[in-house]
Amino acid sequence: MEEFISSGKWWLPSQPQITVPGKLSFSPKSGAKLELIGSFYNSEFQEIAQAADFITPDVEDSFWDSTIREKGVAVDFIKPEEKIILGLLENNEEITLYSCFGQVKNFDLIKGRSIFIFQVTYVFRKIHFQDEDSIKLKSIYIQYSNFREWVRKSGIKVILPQGENQLYIIYQPPRNIYLTTINELNISITFSQIYINPFDLAFGATYYKANIEQTTYLTIDNPHNKSLNECIDLLIHFRDLLSFAISIPSSITSVTGKVDIIVPNPIAQDDGTYIMSEKVQELEIIILFDLWDNVSHSETQLSLYEMLFVFSDVEDRLGDIFREWINKQEEYKPVFQLLMTTMYTPNLYLNYGFLNVMQALEVYHSANRAKYKGIYHKDKIYKNGIFKKLLEVIEEFPGESVDQTFGISDDFREVLKGKLNFLNQVTLQTRLNEIIEDISCLLPSDFIGNVQDRQLFVSRASNTRHAWTHHDEKQRKKAAKGKELIQLFHTLTVILQVCLLRELNFTDETIKNLISRNRKHNKEWHPLHN
Repeated sequence: MEEFISSGKWWLPSQPQITVPGKLSFSPKSGAKLELIGSFYNSEFQEIAQAADFITPDVEDSFWDSTIREKGVAVDFIKPEEKIILGLLENNEEITLYSCFGQVKNFDLIKGRSIFIFQVTYVFRKIHFQDEDSIKLKSIYIQYSNFREWVRKSGIKVILPQGENQLYIIYQPPRNIYLTTINELNISITFSQIYINPFDLAFGATYYKANIEQTTYLTIDNPHNKSLNECIDLLIHFRDLLSFAISIPSSITSVTGKVDIIVPNPIAQDDGTYIMSEKVQELEIIILFDLWDNVSHSETQLSLYEMLFVFSDVEDRLGDIFREWINKQEEYKPVFQLLMTTMYTPNLYLNYGFLNVMQALEVYHSANRAKYKGIYHKDKIYKNGIFKKLLEVIEEFPGESVDQTFGISDDFREVLKGKLNFLNQVTLQTRLNEIIEDISCLLPSDFIGNVQDRQLFVSRASNTRHAWTHHDEKQRKKAAKGKELIQLFHTLTVILQVCLLRELNFTDETIKNLISRNRKHNKEWHPLHN
């Protein structure tokens, strides 16, 4: 989705006779904004309360305060909400703005002229929808960066006959690949079709160049007219799964939709006259909306060995994996949020990326109570045992007023009592050790090193995390930096990837093969003596 700015004229479907000039701007990260020079409304103000006393307004102050008191009534600028705003760009392109929230940007009391700003949720290009109920998308086609390289299916073949100065290029679109159905939305991988103007061929057109480029889409068919938001949620979920699969952030580069419209249909009669009728015609439109975490479009050249997995690894199961991806995002929401935030923030400082992955692993361990030991003793044993004894010691320990040398403050006493609730929880080192022990059979045999090396890795990772979290200068000097911090980050990322692959129901054998094939595991941490 590309940025653009265009002037045009705008109106409400209920008042097409009132057109207002304005400028529409769009950016994938900040969304669409309509700036109107003028207003759709009779007044820019609304009554908000009765004023206690009559106040003569100062023009300049009343504007900046955003509130005007007049004739004993307090008024404020209106903040209109419009489901639909229609427009015509300077190139006569039809535009529908859907779900719009407005406010007055500027108002001149002397001239009575206003400038309105509307934040727009969705932009539909090349069509006018008169109301919300008429927004019925038959299907949506999404392009992602690096998607076709990940799918790795092409219908283009090049033939060079031996000994002949000839070149044959054949294109037959690959067959569509059905993945799954979610909430009555059918999801498939589809490919661009062949479109040639039949009139050119009929009149013997001469071609001097040919440009054949296959486009690969994720397609969402919507036979039951599900809401646009449901479709958008699915395409964003798939973008996240694709980013996880290729190990770099993928971006949504375009979203188009197909709708049915009614157009005039002149029918020729035997006497040479025409009867005007109507027919249904399919129209392709462009859909724009904001994606704050959509990285800049970049078709990075990726090899098989740099991706975590490719389509051919999961061809028969991608639909099930996608469904499981959505389910697990609900089950492990903080884990996925931390992972995706790190992935979609390429300029994130390395230490913050490291902390995000560490926290994701810690949360993942905490959420898997059936698999991992989250506490040292059962709660009943802990509460009735050492917890009670420690609580008695804290309660009976003298305060500052009794023992000015060793006594503790009331605030510190409350802090100590609060910490007792968490002393039974296992440490971060224990959590990392349990996760690594659980997945060690899925990692290359020399991953990190021997048992002692893995213990040292856990210690370095935990101590570095504590140093960056608690801002202890002494600890920070001992924390990993530079190349070692990079290695810790990559190693922890591989461990998190393995955990999530298991959650997506990849078999252990498949996971082991994928990690062994992926060259990124070669960046894992090793002790300095290596």
